[in-house]
Formats: sequence, C-alpha cells, structure tokens
Amino acid sequence: MNPKKHKPDLINFTTKALAHFKHKVSLQGKENKVRLGVKKMGCNGYSYYFEFTNRLNKSDHKIEIDGIEFYIPSDSVEIIKGSQVDFTIEGLNQGVKFLNPNASAVCGCGESFTVNDLNEEILEDAKKKDKSTAS
Repeated sequence: MNPKKHKPDLINFTTKALAHFKHKVSLQGKENKVRLGVKKMGCNGYSYYFEFTNRLNKSDHKIEIDGIEFYIPSDSVEIIKGSQVDFTIEGLNQGVKFLNPNASAVCGCGESFTVNDLNEEILEDAKKKDKSTAS
C-alpha cells in the first residue's frame, strides 16, 4: 500500500511515520496497537499523546493503515481530524510530529497547541457523551 495515496478523512500518516510505528509495534508484544489522541496539558492547552495497547475502548475510532491498528478516542477526533502524522529527525532530535490544520497556535517549546473556540466546544461535547455512555 502506498501511504501517500491513503488519505482518510480522519488522519494521514507519512511513509516515515508508518515505518516508525511499525518498528515500535514490532517490539511491543501483546500491546501491538497504537492509541493516539490529545489531552489537556501544557502551556498552550492541548498536547498529543500515543500509547501502545491491546484493546479497543467502546468510544475509540479504529483505523487500520498498512497493517497497523490505530485507536483514536472520540474526544480527540475533532481536534486531530485532517492531521498528518510524520516522523522527523533533526540533528540529535527525533520524534513524531503532527501537522494539524485545527491548531490555531503552538507554544514556543512545540509541546502543546491551541484550537479555535468551535473545536473546544466540540471536544467538551464529546467528553460529555463519553461519560454518559460509560454510565
């Protein structure tokens, strides 16, 4: 599969990002799926996270790309929708990088970002729905 031609509505991964995640997943054993999303933190509002898991939560959106399963929590969907995930190496630094069209500002250290007010409201509504379905 050509990842450049894979352009889902939710999120896209570069060839380098897929290679990075494939390598990391191969080292994980049973926790061989990737959950990625956003959480409130940092000096600018939100920060991206990813973790390895072996189970899908009820509210997760599942996408499979090139044999890798990605789980995206529903409260992160509207914030990361349309993003491209890349893996960059710059000098001694390397890491996963999100190119997010919904980010309206990024902090100076690059660790957190802000979204416009509409996306803030959508995220809060999604959190409320998740809590009501969990009860």
